[in-house]
Amino acid sequence: MIAILISSIAIAQDNLTTNTTSNPVKFGLKLGINFAKLTDSEDSGDIDSKARVGVNVGGYIFYKFSKKFAFQPELLYTTQGLVNEGQSEGNEFKITYKLDYIAIPLMFKYYPAKNFNVEFGPQLSFNVSKKIQAKGYGESVTYDLDEFFDANDIDAKTNTFDLGLNFGLGYELDNGFNFGARYSLGMIKVIEGADLVDSYGNSENIKNSVFTFGVGYTF
Repeated sequence: MIAILISSIAIAQDNLTTNTTSNPVKFGLKLGINFAKLTDSEDSGDIDSKARVGVNVGGYIFYKFSKKFAFQPELLYTTQGLVNEGQSEGNEFKITYKLDYIAIPLMFKYYPAKNFNVEFGPQLSFNVSKKIQAKGYGESVTYDLDEFFDANDIDAKTNTFDLGLNFGLGYELDNGFNFGARYSLGMIKVIEGADLVDSYGNSENIKNSVFTFGVGYTF
């Protein structure tokens, strides 16, 4: 997919230099803030589940192929996961699941009004870091998530690939700056295994769920 994206950049650059009027291909950079959680992570007992606040950063190709429609493939580094906080024996603890991805959103944009767009599209993500960090009793330790499962004889494993579905809204200024809000719903389980069951013995459906607010600049 990365090779296809690079090829698209080369083709887009060729179109930009030969026919800028009929093929308005542009490039841009973007930076956003993530509020990420994992599904099936509702509060239980003394544990509160909170969003992990992270970032996403990268670039995109913008191709407006008609007055009302555009296509925008992106290449992003995005930090996701979940934060659990609670108390044990009077001591506060915090457990952070740090899941970082290289993501390729393939976004289709519809313009119901000038400069305003509604977007949707799939997102392909590849996990590049999977860690669990525990803080409590005045100490902090960090493990690779799969190594933590193996060391504690937990039948579970992190998926290296994730498929999501994105929905969002955006507004573009004439000077190149743009602003957007997006929700990404994971379609594949982030962690799978026989030991991942709830109190009723049902398999947990742990998927990514991310709200993003960002700013970009189109050259």
